[in-house]
Formats: sequence, structure tokens, C-alpha cells
Amino acid sequence: MVVPPSISFSGSGFMATYQLGVAQSLLTYAPWMLSTAPCVLGASAGSLVAAAVVCGMSMSKCLYLSSYICSNAEYNAQFLTPRLLSYKHILHKHLPSDAHKLANGRLYVSMTRLSDYKHIVMSFSQTYFKPVVGSTL
Repeated sequence: MVVPPSISFSGSGFMATYQLGVAQSLLTYAPWMLSTAPCVLGASAGSLVAAAVVCGMSMSKCLYLSSYICSNAEYNAQFLTPRLLSYKHILHKHLPSDAHKLANGRLYVSMTRLSDYKHIVMSFSQTYFKPVVGSTL
């Protein structure tokens, strides 16, 4: 039995627009690659692309959202602070209502844990993110 490949979107900052283009191309020319990928991973801006892919969001809508976030980041030297939580309402507005079900077991996000600055990968599980891999990556 052939296991389909997982897909990973790197941390890329403002280069996320290119990743959205790649995701749109895959949706157009090879949609089975995205729909059958057992894991879709993302880091930093790539996590927004991964979430859009897993939740079936329109890539143009995701481009709008990432452009909005990036344009506001230009005015904030400390973009990755709790201020980012202010974008939560935007994500709730544009994600499908069953996003938690769509992401369950498929969406993985790479991040740095602020308490000890270790690299961790989190998996979305219905109601919360749970660690799946420690700092051994």
C-alpha cells in the first residue's frame, strides 16, 4: 500500500504569498495531493497556509488575510507578541465553523515554546493543541 506524502510549509514570513501560489497550483492541478496528505505541517507564516489547506479555505481569501496581518506587522517591531492574538477574530470570521474537525489529526504547527525556548510541534486535537514532538527535531 502506498502512503501519500505529507506536506510541509516552511516559516517564510512575507514569502507566504509564494506558498499560497503553490497551494493554489496543487489545488488546481493535483488536488488529490492536498486532500490525501495525512499530515499538513506549517511553521510561522507557513502555518497559516497549512491551516488554509486543511480547512479548505480559498487561497485568495488566505492571501487577503496574510496581507492584512503583514501590513499591520510593518508597524510593529515585535510582531510575534501577544498582539497577534488580536487577529483571532479575523481567523474565526474566515475559517469554516467545522475547522476544528477538519484540522483534527492533520494539522501540525511548529513553534518555539516561550517558557524554555524549545522547538516543539503541536497537533490540533478537537479542543486544544497537544505536543507531539519535543526538541529532538
